[in-house]
Amino acid sequence: MKFINSLALLALLFECQYTSSKSVCIVKNSNAKAVDIAGNVSDNVKYVKLPTDINDVEDTGSDSEDNNDLEEATSGGDVEEISQGIEDPLGEEENPIIDDNNKNQKVAQKINLEPKDFELIKDSKVLANLYIDEKDSEYDGINVIAQALKSDVARVIGEKVDNEGYAEESENGLIIVTDVSKLGSKAIIAGTAGENGNDVINQLIEEGKLNLKDLEGRRESYQMQVVDSPLDNVEQALVIVGSDKRGTLYGLMHISEMMGVSPWVWWSDVFPAVQSDFTLPGEECNVISKEPSIRYRGIFLNDEAPSLSTWTNKRYGGRNQYFYRQVYDLLIRLKANYLWPSMWDDTFSEDGKGDTLANAKLADIYGIVMGTSHHEPLYRAGKEWERYYKNDLPYTSAEAWNLYNIPGNDGYVEGVNNEIEEFWTESVVRNKEFLNICTVGMRGENDSTLPSADDPPRYADLLNYIINTQKGILKAHNDTNPTQLVIYKEVEDAWYAGELYNKDCMKETYAMFCDDNWAYMRTLPTLEQQKQIAGSGMYYHFDYVGAPKSYTWVQNTQLSTIWDQMSIAYDYGIEGVWIANVGDLKPMEINISYFLDLAYDYEHLGVEGQDRLEDYKIQWAKQQFGKKDGSGLSDEDCKEAAYLLDRYLDLTTKRVVEHVLYDTADTCSDMYSIDNYREALIILEECDDVMKRTEALWARIPEDVKAAFYQLIYYPAMAVPNVLKIQIYAALNNKYAKLGLTVANKYAKLCQEAIDLDNELFDGYNEKMPGGPESGKKWSGMISCGQEYHIGLQQWDRDSGKLPDLITVESDATATEMQVLVEDITDSYKASVTTGESKLPTFNKVSDETFKVQLLTKGGDYEFEVKADEWISVSVEKGKVSENEEQVIEVSIDWEKVNEDKEGSIVITSGEQEVKVNVEAKVMDESKLEPNTYVMTHDYATIDVANFSNKVDGQGVDNQGNLVENKMIVIPDNGKYLTTVRTTSSTITYNTVEDLKDAPYVEYKVYVPADGVYNIETQYNPTSNLIYGKEELRYGLSIDDGEIDIINTLVEDYLAGTWKQGTWAADIENHSRRSYKENINLSEGVHTIRYYQCDPNLALIRMTVYKGELANRYGSPAESTLFKN
Repeated sequence: MKFINSLALLALLFECQYTSSKSVCIVKNSNAKAVDIAGNVSDNVKYVKLPTDINDVEDTGSDSEDNNDLEEATSGGDVEEISQGIEDPLGEEENPIIDDNNKNQKVAQKINLEPKDFELIKDSKVLANLYIDEKDSEYDGINVIAQALKSDVARVIGEKVDNEGYAEESENGLIIVTDVSKLGSKAIIAGTAGENGNDVINQLIEEGKLNLKDLEGRRESYQMQVVDSPLDNVEQALVIVGSDKRGTLYGLMHISEMMGVSPWVWWSDVFPAVQSDFTLPGEECNVISKEPSIRYRGIFLNDEAPSLSTWTNKRYGGRNQYFYRQVYDLLIRLKANYLWPSMWDDTFSEDGKGDTLANAKLADIYGIVMGTSHHEPLYRAGKEWERYYKNDLPYTSAEAWNLYNIPGNDGYVEGVNNEIEEFWTESVVRNKEFLNICTVGMRGENDSTLPSADDPPRYADLLNYIINTQKGILKAHNDTNPTQLVIYKEVEDAWYAGELYNKDCMKETYAMFCDDNWAYMRTLPTLEQQKQIAGSGMYYHFDYVGAPKSYTWVQNTQLSTIWDQMSIAYDYGIEGVWIANVGDLKPMEINISYFLDLAYDYEHLGVEGQDRLEDYKIQWAKQQFGKKDGSGLSDEDCKEAAYLLDRYLDLTTKRVVEHVLYDTADTCSDMYSIDNYREALIILEECDDVMKRTEALWARIPEDVKAAFYQLIYYPAMAVPNVLKIQIYAALNNKYAKLGLTVANKYAKLCQEAIDLDNELFDGYNEKMPGGPESGKKWSGMISCGQEYHIGLQQWDRDSGKLPDLITVESDATATEMQVLVEDITDSYKASVTTGESKLPTFNKVSDETFKVQLLTKGGDYEFEVKADEWISVSVEKGKVSENEEQVIEVSIDWEKVNEDKEGSIVITSGEQEVKVNVEAKVMDESKLEPNTYVMTHDYATIDVANFSNKVDGQGVDNQGNLVENKMIVIPDNGKYLTTVRTTSSTITYNTVEDLKDAPYVEYKVYVPADGVYNIETQYNPTSNLIYGKEELRYGLSIDDGEIDIINTLVEDYLAGTWKQGTWAADIENHSRRSYKENINLSEGVHTIRYYQCDPNLALIRMTVYKGELANRYGSPAESTLFKN
């Protein structure tokens, strides 16, 4: 374990209790000297007053007498005296190397006793005091979370908390005591056991009232049990015993969970129900919690400007301990334990107020293990080097951010002291006593590359030298924190091509692998590599700044993608560390919750977790918006909230909305097609539906749920489709303007209204939060990604957005000629007609489609009349078209009047004008169809891949040489089209047609209406082969039990995660990859397409069978008709 002395503990200040209106902090050791928030040293301090205004605090830095010599202050007798006999809060040895043989975690279990309820609240008064022992070695951490529990209880009984979420002392509230004589007839007792644990808990063990046999050997676990007559003056106690510090903290927060307090209670203003009476149910408070599945589970606050930085600067004066205490509190509530702090313009270990190390010291109290990002070795923030170098401080002779004085490098001088080593040595001395995972290795300054990175073997040798140098510094200063190398970007080439995993530097160091910055795995370790390293981790992204384009505004990653990719990582033994780049933290709430819940309880959420995703989202919505007393949203409304969450995520998964650009040429590289397959109009309908349903649910939201709902559902569910509408309206404006039609002005107006709504939503979040604390201004600045950040990004720069250029059509009141646009499957906006004949697409009885005719004007008003054959249904028979408006006539077939193929027409007249629209209806012989057959119309059949007609399980040899079962599964609400099919195994490869005889497969049936040559387009999530250098992601296709063709979806030199690889960059922005099997001779009738997956991590999302060529489109034509019986 890492320890800090009492001087450091008191500088953290946040074991805050309230006496009357004064803020104080309880200190563990009243006989020690303490440093108060201003850096002043005093004797025998038990309470340290917390200033009410942090701006009144003068930042004195680290130059107080006790901080001048960091090494002296953090070593020697003081530390030994305090740390003697204290068990490691990680529940592991001094150097906790990651163990990836972690699949036998101890599961949660009920205590083998009759479960007893525990009445906590009666008549709005808390019946039990909370006892924590000052002599408990983990007292400081237990105390800060006890204060959080106290605040939660205050919320539940209806008492006020301050703006930071802390409750004042109250005779009705939860009272925290350190003297057992102050306990009443009921008590809560929390702490750890053992020589340095809670004395009352130890006494209960000795008296046989508490048996911790099943808790022994667990990490981060707790035993919660109702005990009768635990003490002479106590009739009943709820006892919480942690296997270590975090186990105890999680146990205390379990009480909050049982009361209905969300982990997001402060961060999203999720106000719990006020309850005058509350009893903790026996089934939930007589338990032993499970061990976490993943050892270290955390988040990375990154890309924090302008949003998080603006908000924290306004509220806290920066990212100091006042801010981080809220982050640490959230992490404990989410059962997390690991954090990479913000670093764009921050220096975590220097940014504390009053005590520069306050951020780090406070993390230690909370039991949060700190780390630094992939390019910040040995506890140093990237900005620290820049500041030292540019300010010409001690490192005046440093020529570059590089260990340049290395044997073999040009200019090497033996015996010359290296300034970077001094730079690192100071940070090791500064931070070694805190819980950390120490990043090692070296990339270029500010997330760039070193010159040697172009030569992977040479770079691997350099990294070996650097890491061994770094380990030497750690060893010289008795730093026993675990070390990790992050295999990010160019380091990956050194890892594989340079065989860095075989270097001696990786012994007792573990490797953190990375996604492609877009939530898809890049490469994963082979079995050989796993044997060479201490363990492995995963660095995952919900936010990214970089090429091909940045995405930093709202959540873009489906929960199903998190499950899909992280379960694959888990299958490859990635169990040591999971960390997600969460940008500004808000508004990434549900992604953070799910990622950390999955890491904590993979056994439940991970194994076959694709089938639990919907329930997870509903339960999460109930946790935020439902209330214990029934005053929140109903179960049905919570389901609707979960649905809306899914739908806005679906919209921004099809293409990150910031990246959608209106496209006047309809190339569909950045935009849904206006002309073809109704693609943009279908998206527009989806946007309207999401926004209307969101508004409808908003009208039912109780007042005390509005702030939470606005942040978690309303803002993204309104803002995301609204930004899409801005681009689609702009595209329609441009299309109609080119035709000289004044309806272009209507779409210009709609576009501007959507832009105004975007500003209104933005202002609502920041300054006028409905039902929100602090007069709705609590989150002022948190959504600072203005329109230049989230509308029409032109390039990778995150602020390269541009509003659309809108065109105004000058109206000519004398232009009264009727303008008719007749829908087609493709090229719908080629030109309007004023006379003569036109034709709608063919109607088919099986598909029962509706097509439209638009009546428009170039400025003048006119009246019109519509006449149609009696079997043709039209939505409008007569009317008037005015300036800037349009009249849409929906056309369908009354199939009860059509028993055979027919041809007819619609005649539209206006004065002397007449336009005839021809209509053709076909009645298919359904006896030719089989159940679950897709019917081709308009020369294509688009297949939803979940609708297979047959599925066959198989087997294969995994990467350990075992013959194992393999199946095809459907992942719901995943990918661009919301269903994905892949194999269960992440390690089985089928290389040949012979191998595929044992492989699982799915089959799809398609009816083609005529003999001819056809093609098949398949689409996939933009994943990569998990094996470095293997440029193959293959599938097999056969038609009607014919020969299997194995097809590779990747181009030569395909490389994920780099914008220089144009194919990957296009695929990742499009959220799909396309592949083709062409020139297939098919006869009229039903055909069976059999699909095999050859390589792991290939995920099928769409299939289209077509004749000729498919027109330009961003995605695929909409799903065709599936004949079911």
